[in-house]
Amino acid sequence: MHSRLERKTPRLARTLKEFETQFKWLVIWLFLLPFRSRHLRQGGTFEPTKVRRVLFLRQDRIGDMVVTLPTIHALKRRHPHIEIGVLASPANLSVIKHDPAVSEIHLYNKRRLGDTLRTLRYIRRRRYDVVIDLMTGTSITSLILTLLLAKGSFKIGLSKEAFRRYYDYYTRENVLGEEHIAYQVGATLLPFGIDLTREPLDGAVRLSSEQWEKGAQVVAKLRNNRYERMVGINISAGRVNRSWDQGRYAAAMARLSSSYPQLQFVIICDPRDYGRGITVAKAGGGNVAIIPKGLSLAEVIAVYSKLECILSPDTSICHIAAGLGVPLLGFYSGNEHNFNRFHPLGKRVWTVRASTPDSIDGITVDDYAAAFDNMMHELFDLAVTQ
Repeated sequence: MHSRLERKTPRLARTLKEFETQFKWLVIWLFLLPFRSRHLRQGGTFEPTKVRRVLFLRQDRIGDMVVTLPTIHALKRRHPHIEIGVLASPANLSVIKHDPAVSEIHLYNKRRLGDTLRTLRYIRRRRYDVVIDLMTGTSITSLILTLLLAKGSFKIGLSKEAFRRYYDYYTRENVLGEEHIAYQVGATLLPFGIDLTREPLDGAVRLSSEQWEKGAQVVAKLRNNRYERMVGINISAGRVNRSWDQGRYAAAMARLSSSYPQLQFVIICDPRDYGRGITVAKAGGGNVAIIPKGLSLAEVIAVYSKLECILSPDTSICHIAAGLGVPLLGFYSGNEHNFNRFHPLGKRVWTVRASTPDSIDGITVDDYAAAFDNMMHELFDLAVTQ
């Protein structure tokens, strides 16, 4: 029999957790109190022609930076006089590092507090005219960064209705909830007179000439001239439910490599999945290779650009390939909301939806192969050989 204290422990834990949460919100509320007044801003009518510097807050993941590229490129294209700064994370820095549209990149590394504080002080001295907070929704960290970095500046937020008193302009989640994420991000440019839905959608990652050359060298070493084309097969995704297990990828690879002996397949995977990638590659025939270890993200992106097409589950690779114009076959769960917001935007994109709502488990090896057959036929009028 449990003691009275043991029976009360779960309820006590919940009470203490609730107290901790409420205490944190009290501290945050007290910190934000001085920022509630509108008089801290410069005020007046917003005039894009008078804006000199704009800072984007994008200190999160690779895919988030990739879907922001059309917004950054559109702002620079329409207002070339504006200097664009980006607050990036160590994870997504390489996506933006060599982009000529960006004048300054500031690294936000929460694991190195001293460096981050120096970065934030430097940004404050730069006196950006506009700060655009792209961290969706109720991110307290992002709100605090905006307020600290944008004293006297025009503040724009993405889906910030809950914090509307702190922003001069904000998009609303209930209005843009089913819009593609690229257009949700792009809606933050409306004060500049830019409607991204009516602009050329330029989401291509820019790299240095050295990085493009490195990618070309890697592809040249992988390429076997016995085969007509190189096809990339990505087996990694940021979440387990967005990818298959090793066995199913191995079965798919065995089938595709035997059905298309004239093609060379290149396995692409996260470095942490490299062992799994080797196993999948071995399941195919002699026309299957695996991308070398030790490449940087930028160099891997350069490799993508040299492939004839790419197959990938729902991850940043889909957006990168679509932005580069590389034909893509993407695999997605049956979640309609997720697909509407995150499907790749491009002219040469094919997608397969699973019957399962929260994973791609509902996509079978037969579905995978049939979708590939269809794409090969439409792209190259290439039919399966068996």
